Amino acid sequence: MSTRSSSSGRDGHAAPRGSHTEHFLPISQHDTFRERIRGKNLDNVLPHSIEAGDSYYIGDVYASPGRKQPWEIDDQNMPYLKYIKSLSASWPVLSYLASWMEVTTSPVKWKHLSKAGRDKRASRARLEVIKFPKDASEEPERISICNIDQLRKLMTEPTFDPHPEHSMLFILEDISRDVIELFGSTYDIDPLFWRGQISDYLWFNTRDPWVELDDLPHISRGRSFYQFRYVHPRYFKSQNSKLRATEEAGRMNVLRRLDADGINTYVVDAEDSEVWILIVDPSFKEGYPLWGQGYNLDIPPSFASKLAPSAPQNSLLDAVTHWTMKIGMQNIDKLHQQPETFAIAMLSIIAKEWLTVKEYMSTRLAQIEWELEVPDFRGNGKFYGLGVTLKRLHPFRRNLPVYRKWVSAVLDHILSNEKIPSDGQKCHQLAHLREDFLRILNEIDAIQTRVQDMVSVVTAIMSIEEAKRSAEQTSSLARLTYLAVVFVPLSFVSSFLSMTPDVEGLRGTFWLFFVLAVPLTIFALSVTHWVYIKRWLSKKSRGRGL
Repeated sequence: MSTRSSSSGRDGHAAPRGSHTEHFLPISQHDTFRERIRGKNLDNVLPHSIEAGDSYYIGDVYASPGRKQPWEIDDQNMPYLKYIKSLSASWPVLSYLASWMEVTTSPVKWKHLSKAGRDKRASRARLEVIKFPKDASEEPERISICNIDQLRKLMTEPTFDPHPEHSMLFILEDISRDVIELFGSTYDIDPLFWRGQISDYLWFNTRDPWVELDDLPHISRGRSFYQFRYVHPRYFKSQNSKLRATEEAGRMNVLRRLDADGINTYVVDAEDSEVWILIVDPSFKEGYPLWGQGYNLDIPPSFASKLAPSAPQNSLLDAVTHWTMKIGMQNIDKLHQQPETFAIAMLSIIAKEWLTVKEYMSTRLAQIEWELEVPDFRGNGKFYGLGVTLKRLHPFRRNLPVYRKWVSAVLDHILSNEKIPSDGQKCHQLAHLREDFLRILNEIDAIQTRVQDMVSVVTAIMSIEEAKRSAEQTSSLARLTYLAVVFVPLSFVSSFLSMTPDVEGLRGTFWLFFVLAVPLTIFALSVTHWVYIKRWLSKKSRGRGL
């Protein structure tokens, strides 16, 4: 199960992707800025930012597959990496995963990373292990791991059984080369599981080596993992707060902009046990959840009941661990029969985030509709006006079809009718979640229709306002025409009478200027207004007849 979330600033736009204020420089100044940072190690730079420069220096998708790359490492002691490389010829999409493992982050960042930075990223590990008991009378065991050495020690202990008789869940925060190697070789994990986690692109250019195309639906339904995407809105008090959050994204191994956050789930059946691997991205410490919404999935307890410990609100890893343990124990008898039960906590968090996003979009659209009703906001200001309003609507038009696709993916896979038959034998909480996601999908459709209607309304108002401005300009032009009609006869007479070098002789004919100019002016005005004069004479003659 793969998910991605979007973090929005208080103005409703996606937070910036650059890690410095210079990220917002005009294009004409990009080269100058890159010269200032040339040769410096930028371990936290984000690919495709101004600092990163040209992303195709690593080669494009059409480059020779056999060419040697500068980041290649010795894979003699890495059987899983060697296995992925062996598949790259038949599945080219895995070639980028192999390069990612060798760099242990986006290959685009290769030239910006120091050796110490690469080594630190390669050995990064933080995860929670939950060992569920066989029945609800026992308590689940939770093990916290903070580095790769602890993970290796755990998985090499004589008492550790990678395929236990009971259900076991690994929840990983971010991934690294050593983590992929260890889990991939131990559980024989489909490499496409990791491939779907390492990047967050919404669209691709025709040269992109990081392109990730969809499988045929019947093939994707047969895989042993699920991938989902969702949106996590986040509030930032200032532009500097957004920039600090961007730097946090640059410290992640997986490529995550502020509008992306991911989770993957993979199920491996080993005889009578289910082992799940859940990957969550590090949570942003900068900013706040929009409207202060956290990860609480409970209803408020009654006055007479004992107050339960509060659920984690700031860390996605802690929240998923908390709710998976709680919900898993409530459905302990279904974990073996229906391993999708492990995903209930994560799907509930996703649904809660979608409801917040839905409310945010409805609020923004209501604000835009109010601005359309107030004539003062129809001017041409920097932060208001019809052009600005239309610009605010474009992100909704661009993102809503993508959001709809993400919600539909949940309904088509883990919450499909095949997974939740009507005989009532399966987990009823999954059926409830399907109803929740169907409602979310319907509301996204309603918002999408609303945005399309608003774009049409704004375009129509802009046309009307433009017509008004054209009418005003035409009126001004008409007044200039009247002035020309008046001055043309006067200019003609003046020019005609001045065709003599004897200025003294003009005294006797000065009166001729008025005798000729005035009648000519009256005649010119009469010609230009002949239609109105004719209409006036017609009305006057009818009045005399009466």
